[in-house]
Amino acid sequence: MVDIIEGYETEEQQVDAIKKWWGENGTMLIVGAVIGLAGLWGWRYYGETVSTNQEKASTEFAQVLVKYDAKGEDHSSAEMQTFIADNKGNSYATLGSLLLAKEAVEAGDFALAKTQLTDLLASNEYAPLNPVIELRLARVNTELGDYDAALSTLNNITDEGFLVKANQSKGIVYLKQGNVESARGAFQDAVDASEGRVDPILQLQLDDLAVAKADIAPAPKLDAAQ
Repeated sequence: MVDIIEGYETEEQQVDAIKKWWGENGTMLIVGAVIGLAGLWGWRYYGETVSTNQEKASTEFAQVLVKYDAKGEDHSSAEMQTFIADNKGNSYATLGSLLLAKEAVEAGDFALAKTQLTDLLASNEYAPLNPVIELRLARVNTELGDYDAALSTLNNITDEGFLVKANQSKGIVYLKQGNVESARGAFQDAVDASEGRVDPILQLQLDDLAVAKADIAPAPKLDAAQ
């Protein structure tokens, strides 16, 4: 993945990192936002010359984001939603959709978050970003109790850089379904995909299931002579 999100474990941290970077470099981005974002996200939508429309979109997004943040907890997402609708398929609209989905999750509105992420997945044209969207969508579906949809989405993730989180998320879904054996297998797959850099929480999840299995194992039969 791109430099700005490397080192961050979750998609939420990745989005926050991008947003923080944007805030710290706003002035520079208004001048050269499209080139900067293209470099950071690896998007190759743009040639050597930045179009007038893209420059306009970068400026508008910077303005919307400033207003969005300035209003704090009382802010309205209406302007951001309007911007997204007017810039479908644009990289800035993609970032805006991720921010709105994150906000919906924090507010406990998982239905709205699902709508945002489903629409984004359908409109996103940059395939390497799909695993980020799919992980978030699967977690939202898990919160909604739609476990089959969550697992179906997670099964679509094949990028090696996301296999750990995908399998770990599968394990959580299986546990919620009461399928302990499948959960254990998913957590083990996540550990195997970690290549020696196992997240302590993941290891704890696997260890807990190992302990649980030992606790419910049948007692050994005693020899008749005993």
